[in-house]
Amino acid sequence: MKLSLIGYFSGYPHTAPRRLELELAAPSLLGQVLTGLGIPLDEVHLAAVNGELVDLQTAVVQPGDVVKIFPAMDGG
Repeated sequence: MKLSLIGYFSGYPHTAPRRLELELAAPSLLGQVLTGLGIPLDEVHLAAVNGELVDLQTAVVQPGDVVKIFPAMDGG
């Protein structure tokens, strides 16, 4: 799974890469994957899997998926 973090997520270190490639052993809930990476789910405003907006709580991601997550606000 390829994951792009767009904008600012407070629970995720600023020194961490903004694009990650993750090995998934099996289909997984997107929310659980993000939680495992330390990304606060309450800061995710939009999530897209393979270019389609998805519900963060019910979306299932699989190996090879392209995921982008966006916070509610960026900048200031």
